[in-house]
Amino acid sequence: MFEARNISKRYGNVLALDDVSMQIEAGEVHAMLGANGAGKSTLMKILAGAESPSKGELYLDGNLVQFRDSGAAVDQGIAWVAQELTVFEQLDVLENLFLAREPCRGPVISRREMRARARPYLAMVGLDEELDGPLGLLRLGERQRVEICRALLREPRMLILDEPTSALDATETQRLFEVVRGLRDAGVGVILVSHFLEDIFAIADTITVLRDAKTVISAAPRDSLTPRAAIDAMLGERPAAAAAPTARVKRAPASSLASLQIKQVAVKGVLDSVSLKVAPGEILALAGLEGSGATSLLNAIYGQLRVDSGEILLPGGRPAPRDIAGAVRAGVAFVPSDRGRAGLFADQSVRDNIGAVRALALSVDRLMLRVRDLNERAASRVTQLQIRPDRIDLPVRALSGGNQQKVVFAKWLEAQPSVYLLDDPTRGVDVHTRAQMHQVIRGLADEGAIVLIASGDLEELCEIADRAVIFFRGRAVSELPRADLHVHRLLEAINTGAAGALTHTE
Repeated sequence: MFEARNISKRYGNVLALDDVSMQIEAGEVHAMLGANGAGKSTLMKILAGAESPSKGELYLDGNLVQFRDSGAAVDQGIAWVAQELTVFEQLDVLENLFLAREPCRGPVISRREMRARARPYLAMVGLDEELDGPLGLLRLGERQRVEICRALLREPRMLILDEPTSALDATETQRLFEVVRGLRDAGVGVILVSHFLEDIFAIADTITVLRDAKTVISAAPRDSLTPRAAIDAMLGERPAAAAAPTARVKRAPASSLASLQIKQVAVKGVLDSVSLKVAPGEILALAGLEGSGATSLLNAIYGQLRVDSGEILLPGGRPAPRDIAGAVRAGVAFVPSDRGRAGLFADQSVRDNIGAVRALALSVDRLMLRVRDLNERAASRVTQLQIRPDRIDLPVRALSGGNQQKVVFAKWLEAQPSVYLLDDPTRGVDVHTRAQMHQVIRGLADEGAIVLIASGDLEELCEIADRAVIFFRGRAVSELPRADLHVHRLLEAINTGAAGALTHTE
């Protein structure tokens, strides 16, 4: 039904796709696998008309086609649910579903007709409910289903689903699978891009694997592959005898009270009785697929997510506060993945950002801010972290992404916390900056700080962590010691939940 022939895509000097071909049959679920940066999303954008290939051709029903944009692809029956949601939170559900395609009676938009058309599809994805409230009031998983429903409303011949289950819980995922099976039975071609191997092997008919912008497995029947074989195809052959990563020398805690202790912590629908202990000087990786619970635990420790049961004990045996301000005062730092929204004040100076936590959250210097002291402290952090340009008066928005992330670290160093929570801390930074930040993180641990890091970059976790706790469906199910922290092993563990026995628990 649809074919991509010899597709290449170049962005400047970067070759994102290199002579990739793919065929999609009517009534087939065709899965696309690949590690981060393999080229999956770029290929999907080209198939959906959002990007044009540098080389290669697209054929629909044997006829050469060229899409000027994604709207032209929709007109040809190709619907795309992108990895990043394109819904508008201030509009209601119906307005999002029919955006720029509203049915009218004369000059007036007919919401009655919109409701009538939408309800069967909303029921299909499990959203047969009130449609008039702002979309922003819905949970992320519900907003994801609205996006899927919008694609279904177009009655596509081919549906591209790029990481569609990343925000869905188990029940929502199974409902989506029922929809996909129904589409397949109706003759619709479905392309499924996912990091969740469990999903791929549950629903796909054929599997294609990309690695380093090239096809390494093309349209293999699902039954001809195993999850382990798929991982090897994504990452390359496993080394015959991989050298164990170098262990760091960690100080032994004087007592368990010096550790961060998580005891039977549960959050309904998010975390299920999680227990673990992290000692001073230790870097612990929380590893899992999106929605597994790893990032949710960081949010719970920081007071951003209310705990339903269990307890979190900070070093010294103090119960963790239930709000962010209290957590900061108790010595907990949080470095978010989205520095623009949660980490920095973009229009304020580097100096003011570096002093923000110390001045506002800890009430230090609040009554009498001495400009000389602030300048000296900020300049010291700029030198320590090699922030460039090295001017403390510049607004943060004038810095590169990597240097902005260094400013996030700098403001927390000023507060001198005992616990660092790092959520994808090097997202969007270059290789050199990444190495610098890893050095800073190791230095914090060497000085006795407790460090928890969650990241979608498995290589990062393997490079920096002393051990990894594996999260799977909201539970901490197992762990990998430093000697076993290799990307192949970690990827297999987060997809299956299987690794070594979970230790350091209470």
